[in-house]
Amino acid sequence: MRIKPLIFIIDDDPVIHKLVEAELKSDKLDVMSFSYGEDSLVELFREPDLIILDYCFVNRSKPVLGGMDILKEIRKTEPVIPVIILSGQESGGVVLELIRMGIEEYVIKENNWLARLKEAVNSILHDN
Repeated sequence: MRIKPLIFIIDDDPVIHKLVEAELKSDKLDVMSFSYGEDSLVELFREPDLIILDYCFVNRSKPVLGGMDILKEIRKTEPVIPVIILSGQESGGVVLELIRMGIEEYVIKENNWLARLKEAVNSILHDN
């Protein structure tokens, strides 16, 4: 049994990693960070309590899966892990499709995104 909830952060921006890790670790949460979704898939055996997943990934040296594809892979083996999508994408169609795929929350990277993310994390962890 884990003492602190485990959260995966999957984002290709190292600044996002540092900000989110600092914010969540101060709330006494365990955090594992991944630059790309493929790296996180092999760690799902750790059974994270929550996954924060970027929508768009860029890697100039090799092709990588996007957030929606990573979410599909996560859902194949872990259909009940709560997922928050963190994105700059504001398309209503994208958000609707992700909601259909079972995400818990969609946080847009704009003003106050870190506060909204922290609020979503706290809400999800305390409701489960």
